[in-house]
Amino acid sequence: MIVYHYDRNTKIFTHSSVAFPNPEEQGKYLIPANSTTIEPPAEQAGYNRVWNAERGQWEYEAIPEKTIFTKLSIRRAMRELGIEAKLDGLLNASAQFRADWTDAQEIDLADPVLLAALESGTVTAEELAEIKRIAGQ
Repeated sequence: MIVYHYDRNTKIFTHSSVAFPNPEEQGKYLIPANSTTIEPPAEQAGYNRVWNAERGQWEYEAIPEKTIFTKLSIRRAMRELGIEAKLDGLLNASAQFRADWTDAQEIDLADPVLLAALESGTVTAEELAEIKRIAGQ
């Protein structure tokens, strides 16, 4: 018998395995914690398969867009796009942006203050989407 395991906190499908027979009850199997005998649906791009114990079924849950990146990956993405000068311009023009950039280990590209600064530095929405795509690789 196949069992389907999920993360105990997130309930996201992790893997499947073969259940062991129950040595005390012939014809029955030992079902591990955080698993079910119900097969998850097929993978779907952009979604996790999540176990809903209350309903006794798997459900699709959208994978949140990644917005936090290292400063190095952002700079490399901007260099690849040929817009690294826009970042340097922001760092030179805004003391607050420079302080935030310097203090942070990672940058949240969904932060409203950062987005406003990037837009003032003429980084377009299309460029921002490309930065996220490249930085996330």
